[in-house]
Amino acid sequence: MSKESEIKQIIRNIAAYNSGLTLFEAVVTESKDTECSIKYQGLEHKNVRLVCGFSQSLTTMIIKPAVGSTVLAADLSGGKMRDLVVLMVEKAETMIFNGGKLGGLINIADLTTKLNGLTDKVNALVDAFNNHTHIVNTTGTAAAQSGTAAAPTAPAQKAAKFEQKDYEDTKIKH
Repeated sequence: MSKESEIKQIIRNIAAYNSGLTLFEAVVTESKDTECSIKYQGLEHKNVRLVCGFSQSLTTMIIKPAVGSTVLAADLSGGKMRDLVVLMVEKAETMIFNGGKLGGLINIADLTTKLNGLTDKVNALVDAFNNHTHIVNTTGTAAAQSGTAAAPTAPAQKAAKFEQKDYEDTKIKH
């Protein structure tokens, strides 16, 4: 028996202790922000919740299943198929944490590479500033002067390289 089959059987066994709960697999036909539609035994069920909790709050984690993927759903209405909720998804289209107000996750390695490219350019400007001297020519006096001015007395500091560990939250990965 495969691990997946074992898990399904364990869930079925747990569900058997509570006759008011029915678990079943269905196929997603439509997926919205907090609800989806599923097809089970030839019937389509709409308004299936994606948030399994006491409220439809967007301050939790919502996994929006991909259309055509399989989900494990629960019937919380004791077999009447009225109060349905998705418990597991085969393929996620999107995942939203705490309402998604902070935007999408970043590709941390790409960001670090781009930031360090910017750091290299800034440091090249710092080097050019610190090593630059002006040629001085004066005219209009009885004694013309020429020469070079001194380098800056307070050299600019170079920017430090970015390190992924300084800003990466390893608790959420993608």
